[in-house]
Amino acid sequence: MTRAELKVAVVNPLLSHGWNEMLLSCDNCTIFHSANWARLLAESYGYHPAYFTLSEQERFRGCLPVMEVNSVLTGRRGVCLSFSDYCGALIREPEEFRLLFNGILELGRMSGWRYVEFRGEPFLGAEQPARIYAHHVLQLTEDVGEMHARLRESTARNIRKAEKEGVTVRICRSLQGVQDFYRLHCLTRKRHGVPPQSIRFFEKLHKHVISQELGFTALASHGRRTVAGVICLHFGKNAVYKYGASDETFQQLRANNLVLWEAIKKCAAEGYGSFSLGRTDLDNEGLLAFKNGWGGSRSELNYYRYDFARSAFVPDQERDREMYRNLLRKLPINVLRVLGEIAYRHMG
Repeated sequence: MTRAELKVAVVNPLLSHGWNEMLLSCDNCTIFHSANWARLLAESYGYHPAYFTLSEQERFRGCLPVMEVNSVLTGRRGVCLSFSDYCGALIREPEEFRLLFNGILELGRMSGWRYVEFRGEPFLGAEQPARIYAHHVLQLTEDVGEMHARLRESTARNIRKAEKEGVTVRICRSLQGVQDFYRLHCLTRKRHGVPPQSIRFFEKLHKHVISQELGFTALASHGRRTVAGVICLHFGKNAVYKYGASDETFQQLRANNLVLWEAIKKCAAEGYGSFSLGRTDLDNEGLLAFKNGWGGSRSELNYYRYDFARSAFVPDQERDREMYRNLLRKLPINVLRVLGEIAYRHMG
C-alpha cells in the first residue's frame, strides 16, 4: 500500500451515517470515539467535532477524533478529546498517524488554534509530554474467581466488610439513578476542591450514552441512604470507570470497594475485555493506592500539547492548583455548582 492510496478526510460523526458501526472494526475503540460522546460534548458545551478519518479505496481504516473548543477565556484550540481520560488514534502504523497528525496541524493553522492537545496518544511517545498521569487497566474474564484472586488482600477484605455491614448495590440505567449519583458527585467534588460538572451535563450523559445501553450507574446503599456510586461507560470491547463518588460520612462502610467490584463483575459478565480505571494524578497517593488494589496493569498516561506559535510540543505550565482547591473547599455546594456551570465550557 502506498501513501497515495490513503485518504484523509474531516467528518462530523453526528452527520456521518453508521459512524459507530465503522468504529467497531477497531479493537481499541472506546466510548470516547463514539458519536454518542461527540453529541454529548456538542450539546453540553457547543464544541465542534472535527474527526479525522483515514480510508483506502473508500474503506474505513481508522480515525483520530478532535473537538474544536472556542472560548473567550481560554482561546481556540483542538482537543483529542475533551472530557475524555484518553482518546488515541485508531490506526496501526506510524505512517498512518503522521497523515492524520499533519491534517490536524493544517486545520489548526487555518482555524487559528493556539494549540492542540492529544490525550494518551501512543504514537507520540518520542515527544515531550505536557502532563503525565497514571492509568490502570483491568483485563476482564467471566471467571469471577480468577478476577477475585488478583485483588490485593486489603481490597478483598474491604469488599467483605461492606457486605457484612449490609451495604447493597443496585445497577440501573435510569435518569433517577444518574440524579442520585449527582448528589454524591457534588459532595466528592467539594471535598476535592473542584466544581462539579452541571446536572445538565449528567442528564445529557444519560440521554445520549447511558439510556442507549452504552453505560450504567451502580449505586451502593446502606439502609435507605445512597452512600457511594460509579458511572461506567462501554463501547466495543472496552469499558471505563468514568465517574466515582461517595459520601465521606459513611467511609467506614467501604462501600466504594463493593460498588466498584459489582461494576467490574457486570462488565465482565457482559463480555467486555478491558476495564479502564481512568487517569490518576501522580501526587494523589490515596487514589493510586485504591486503584493499585484491583489487580490491573499500571502505565503512564501522557498528554501532549502542540503549540502553533512555537511549532513544537511544549510542557504544561506549572500552577499552584492547591491554593485554589483550598478556597473552593470552603464554598457551599450551590455556589460550586454555579461555578461549574460557567467554567467547564472553557476547560474542555
